Amino acid sequence: MTRSRLSIQLAVCLVALLTAAAAATANDAYLKGNFTGAQMLKYCKVANDDSVRDFERGVCTGFIDGFAAGHHAAELWHAFHHRDEDIDNIFGHLCVPKDANRTALVALFVRYLESNPDNLDWSAGLLLESALREAYPCEEEN
Repeated sequence: MTRSRLSIQLAVCLVALLTAAAAATANDAYLKGNFTGAQMLKYCKVANDDSVRDFERGVCTGFIDGFAAGHHAAELWHAFHHRDEDIDNIFGHLCVPKDANRTALVALFVRYLESNPDNLDWSAGLLLESALREAYPCEEEN
């Protein structure tokens, strides 16, 4: 094999490795969530004020639905793998009433974000969890 051909093959392998590493890094960032509180406030305020702007409303309600679904899946996983623990008393459990609807949750999230302007650069998922914990505290068992 000639030296130039080997150099080309090494260059192709290097490009492939760098591309794979960049894609993995992008996926990791995506899975951690990139929305900030400020971005979600923009989307969710439109959801409350303007029923014609479907995209923004969809981002907001989709985010809240996705958070709820992910949180539920995490609780089920934890309950399955830690059967000996009381699921209602684990850290991370949320006590959102079963009758809470999307409209109410969007309004609650907007109020929380507007009440905490210093935290709008934080992860929207952390802010939503804080809003839900504050609005719907779990009752302590005696």
